[in-house]
Amino acid sequence: MTQDELKSFLINLKLIYQHGVSHSKIKSKTNMMFAIHNSHYVVEQIVRERAKDMKFSDALHKIGFEEILRRVNDKQNIQDYNRLLQLNKIRNDAEHLNIIPNIDDVRFYVKIAGDFLKWSYKNYYDVEYDLLNLEDMIHDIPIRRVMLEAKDFIEKKELEKASQKMYEGLGALKFMFFRFFSDVRLEGIRFPDGNSLADLLADLAFKMLIAEDESALMKFLQVRTKFKLEEGKPVIVESVYPIVPFRDNEEANEHYQEILNIILTYQDRVPPFVWRRTE
Repeated sequence: MTQDELKSFLINLKLIYQHGVSHSKIKSKTNMMFAIHNSHYVVEQIVRERAKDMKFSDALHKIGFEEILRRVNDKQNIQDYNRLLQLNKIRNDAEHLNIIPNIDDVRFYVKIAGDFLKWSYKNYYDVEYDLLNLEDMIHDIPIRRVMLEAKDFIEKKELEKASQKMYEGLGALKFMFFRFFSDVRLEGIRFPDGNSLADLLADLAFKMLIAEDESALMKFLQVRTKFKLEEGKPVIVESVYPIVPFRDNEEANEHYQEILNIILTYQDRVPPFVWRRTE
């Protein structure tokens, strides 16, 4: 692979893994299965790529993951080798026998996969996992900008500003959904509180879309709209973003990663024409 191809390969695996992390936060059988699948998938892709210069008894795509993992480990000891074998068993049980482990075990093995990615990126490719910016994969340019600003504020330990910016990015995505779901034909039908029927139906459609992902929904709902009265009628003034009292940079960064995952997970649920390609 060229350097550009390698970077694209590694970033895509990181994104797929982060989607798995997002699924692992939802206590439903389907989402736990997706979390296991995504975590195993990224590990298998790295291991198979590593094995391309090794000789096997048959074409590589016909060789089982467990044998490939063993051969790669023989060449260089793999971090958490035995746990990755167990992850493979869990994946097989989930996909072929419909046996899903409990949520704590799912999250444990999702973390094992993440630790392996960080280790393999460094040891196999001399690439720092944390320096591969998933923000580059955000479609909407202003959202990408404010998320990078939030990341910069975390590094500067200005955590209140970081909270403001990361929720500004999440709020922008929320209103992208409203823009897509809203029907202008219903905009003229308004209620005493100032809401239009178009907005209320958009809000309902949005909540139905996110309903299964409780963690994401709760974060979206923290972004509110501030009203003021003009001639006795409420008028939208601005969005109000929560200020999360982070204890330290580590907690702020973990929260940031959760919001980034939400943006990357849900941004493709609306068509490309919604996104702003310039500032």
